[in-house]
Amino acid sequence: MKRRSLLSNQKLLILLLVICLLTLSYVGRSGFGTKTDLKTGLDERAVTVLRGVITHVRDGDTLEINEIPVRISALDCPENTTSEGKRATRFAKRFKDKQAICELTGAKTYDREVGYCSINDKDFATIMVENTSCTYWCKYDVWDRYC
Repeated sequence: MKRRSLLSNQKLLILLLVICLLTLSYVGRSGFGTKTDLKTGLDERAVTVLRGVITHVRDGDTLEINEIPVRISALDCPENTTSEGKRATRFAKRFKDKQAICELTGAKTYDREVGYCSINDKDFATIMVENTSCTYWCKYDVWDRYC
């Protein structure tokens, strides 16, 4: 019986490691292992689910739902002091008085809850990224929804 060389064993180990990493990447992107409750369709990690009317739009990445301020997780919009920021805020104001569902992460920033929100089953951050100069802020995508 022939013995494999040390180099051959290392190559095999590297190949197995690459296969494992690719498998993990696929599982993460395909929805396997997600934390979605099958009955509600909401993320099980949500500390609280806030449902209600968008009563105020502060700027492109902060809404008030039933007068509760919510910072949209992983969304980065230009500041209102810039023309791009004003455009993003104007666009977001189209959603005032609409029903929203926000899955709150449990984090707070300043006076705002942090959460992932949807309007008519459409993710608000994605709507903003697709229609304005807002971008995903991967550092704060705590549930790995976009990055």
